[in-house]
Amino acid sequence: MPLLETGQSPSNVLRSETAYRGEWLGLLPQHLEEQVFPVFGEQRESLRSPQTVPLLCNSASSTLRSLTFDWVLIDPSFSHETAAQSHWLRVVSGLFSLRLPHLRAFQLRNAVVADTKLPYDIFLLDHAGLNTHSRFHFVGLHGHPEQIQRLDTMCLEFMEAHGNLQCLAWPMEHFFSESGTTASADIAPRVSAVIDTLGQTLVDLRVDAMYSDIGLQSDTSDSQAHFVARRRRRTFIERFSSKMTKLTSIKIEGGIPRDERREIIRALHACPLEKIVLIGVTSTLGNTWGERGEDLVEPASHLRISSLQGENKEAVWKYGPAKPEDIFPDFAFEANYGWPAGPPMLNVIAAHHASTVTELKFCGYQGAPALFAPTPLATPLLSALKHFHNLEHLVISLWFSTHFEGSPRDLDVISYWLNTRSPASTALVRVTDEEPEGWEKELKTKYAPDVLAWRITSFLGPLLSEQAKARRGGVNVRASFCLGSYGGIFDVDLNVGRGALADVCLGFKGPREELEPERRRTKLDDRRWF
Repeated sequence: MPLLETGQSPSNVLRSETAYRGEWLGLLPQHLEEQVFPVFGEQRESLRSPQTVPLLCNSASSTLRSLTFDWVLIDPSFSHETAAQSHWLRVVSGLFSLRLPHLRAFQLRNAVVADTKLPYDIFLLDHAGLNTHSRFHFVGLHGHPEQIQRLDTMCLEFMEAHGNLQCLAWPMEHFFSESGTTASADIAPRVSAVIDTLGQTLVDLRVDAMYSDIGLQSDTSDSQAHFVARRRRRTFIERFSSKMTKLTSIKIEGGIPRDERREIIRALHACPLEKIVLIGVTSTLGNTWGERGEDLVEPASHLRISSLQGENKEAVWKYGPAKPEDIFPDFAFEANYGWPAGPPMLNVIAAHHASTVTELKFCGYQGAPALFAPTPLATPLLSALKHFHNLEHLVISLWFSTHFEGSPRDLDVISYWLNTRSPASTALVRVTDEEPEGWEKELKTKYAPDVLAWRITSFLGPLLSEQAKARRGGVNVRASFCLGSYGGIFDVDLNVGRGALADVCLGFKGPREELEPERRRTKLDDRRWF
């Protein structure tokens, strides 16, 4: 939903509760009709979205500081009807015609799923694709020539008018077109001026791309679609990322190959990064399971692991435990794509940013370290954690199998966790004095919350910096697990400290699902730009 932050809003929670209650923006009128079962029992908006968005924003234009569109702006190519496309054009035209003198954060987080991705030819810092090969002409938008023409440099004009942005979220493949600087020579000075300004003002940058079923080390496909997307992403890395100097937070999410994530991290070498977030389908630090999961001891038959790419094990063992490369003050970024035999991802991050980073977040479950039976490669892939001496928070995806007697027991484990958390539950009350056996014993000895906390501490503790663990409160660790056929996320939060003889767990909460009330409220309260 679009979230509007003004100087008069008292809290993130209230902002989320008072946000626009429609659904998609820019659809047909019937999509805004009253539903038989309104979401969460809330009354739906009676105004159509093309009217609502400008009204909301214009009414708060003198105080609006943050404008976020979260998975709501649907791609007009999903409909060939003129009315739907007209809605979309009016919303976008109204949005980018806004002039908000106090705007500090602008976020369009729409690209991770197909139906909310931006149209093919819309760019933040380039001409919109208005030639005869544009996809606009295949969705019927050529029926609105004046509206389409306004889209040409509307995004660029919006960026020129808002020179004090500190937070920007935008799809990585929609900053620049694949045509290169030659095709945009007429606006090149304007684009350079915007990038130079953002290089001095941005402290938080978030980029994403639509998720794919697999996570690639590098995109080497020869298909036209892959070539275009790859060219756009790499232009962003070389023309935009490398010009940033003030960023303290970077988030990279979706189907972006690992080598391009690495090059973004390298391109931001001049930035005092404090927070790095990498989110994907597969482990963003490297695949610990081996080629097609061949090194995994526990069964993972229900996962799509046939496409998992193996790591160069010799290189991982050589560079992983070693000291990260020294980066000298005169370092000049030059993009180098591909994934040759070299340092693992975490070593590259440590080489450039270990001295300033206080928070790391690595999400991606396929190939993630296996908690109960870690593969040998897990340790060298994570060894560079010991160089992050200022680390305060670590979020990392871990994996475990729930197979017992030939079948997965995800739902049983989830029910067990929920019952242990509920004081009213009687599901765990034993009516016999006999010791538990079989699956009941497995639950208590392997999946109990305190057992998980101990296992996480024992696995990750030795990999963390001794200096970081020695601080008061130690290192806050969130171990994230994906269970169930729908991919439910459950987290265990704990603090890992340094004890006299071994690492110690200083307290834990969980496992908790994403919508657990305390966890969700904490997330809402801690959001900076929403």
